[in-house]
Amino acid sequence: MNARLILATRIVAAASALATLALMVWAMTFTWSGLGFVLGLMAWCVSPYLPLAFAAGGMRASRAGAIMLLVTTLVVAGAAGIAYVDSFFIHLDAQGALILLFMPVWQWVGAVVGVVVASLLPSRRD
Repeated sequence: MNARLILATRIVAAASALATLALMVWAMTFTWSGLGFVLGLMAWCVSPYLPLAFAAGGMRASRAGAIMLLVTTLVVAGAAGIAYVDSFFIHLDAQGALILLFMPVWQWVGAVVGVVVASLLPSRRD
């Protein structure tokens, strides 16, 4: 059963990263001079999903940890989705793109807290 939770966590993380990249490609104006910045920004925006996907593999022994990690991934991805949709589609503002710089900070905080809590939950061997 934990294998399904781990797979679900990785699918949510991958889908969220792809959705973030798709939104960024949709919103950007392409220029060769800014390509390095855009690639770095893309890497920064998808980086919070990586520790969640990798930590999922370590939750094979703990069902509670796997559930906690899936919930953390859903919360981190959901918060980003809400913030990005609000910034790019609802409340249009000249500073709206700054969400791409600051949302990953909050996602990292949530991801680290979730991974730590999930790793502290007892495994089935305990």
